[in-house]
Amino acid sequence: MQAGRRGRYGAGVASHRVPPGARRGFIFVFGSRNIVSSDAAARASANAKCPRCGRVGALAGRRVRRWFTLFFVPVFPLDGGRSFTQCGHCGASFSGPPRRVAGIAARDDVRQVQRTIALYNGLRGSPANSVTLNELMALYLSIGEPEQAVGAAADFPDALNASEQCMVTLGRAYLVANRSDEAIGWLDTALARNPELAEAHFQRAVACLKANPPDLHGAVSGARSAQRLGYPGAADLLAAAQARGDQN
Repeated sequence: MQAGRRGRYGAGVASHRVPPGARRGFIFVFGSRNIVSSDAAARASANAKCPRCGRVGALAGRRVRRWFTLFFVPVFPLDGGRSFTQCGHCGASFSGPPRRVAGIAARDDVRQVQRTIALYNGLRGSPANSVTLNELMALYLSIGEPEQAVGAAADFPDALNASEQCMVTLGRAYLVANRSDEAIGWLDTALARNPELAEAHFQRAVACLKANPPDLHGAVSGARSAQRLGYPGAADLLAAAQARGDQN
């Protein structure tokens, strides 16, 4: 008996002396792979906020088990598996059942709301503090409240006008609120002060794509500038903008 090389998949060859022209052996391919399926024990999951993307939707119970495979066909499981939770929007996975993940997200929301109250009260005592305003707006965005971020910027104009970064964050807030024209206006104001703001170029390109009608030239130009400045995801955004331009 001779054993073939084995890695993740193996091949076994059985052979013995046979007359010339006869079949000289049998090759079988085996290995293992992970298979993800619904987890019946954790299936009861109400709509909840995803800790990663912040969108409210289904957090589904899943189970992954390693299976023995023969000719790439699953034959029997090799372990009891591991349960996890998966977001139906962004596909992110989290350890534990959906209810526990949803509970963690809810507790985080409470802490974040308490933090927004503290930041807002701090701004009332120091209305020109642009660092605090930017943190407050970013926190509002993280809990899915873009209009609150817009309102905070309106309440503290001195802090907003003192910081290009605050203007960029305000542009993001308008973008999340589907107010592309206002987003582009504030992003342009920030870029007029500092043309090297990579995030401003990136968000402006996104806003141009979301505008009605979309500004494909502006989207390509902004994505190229963001890519030149090394902003993450700019290359993919540029490819998407160029592909839409090719379709028109």
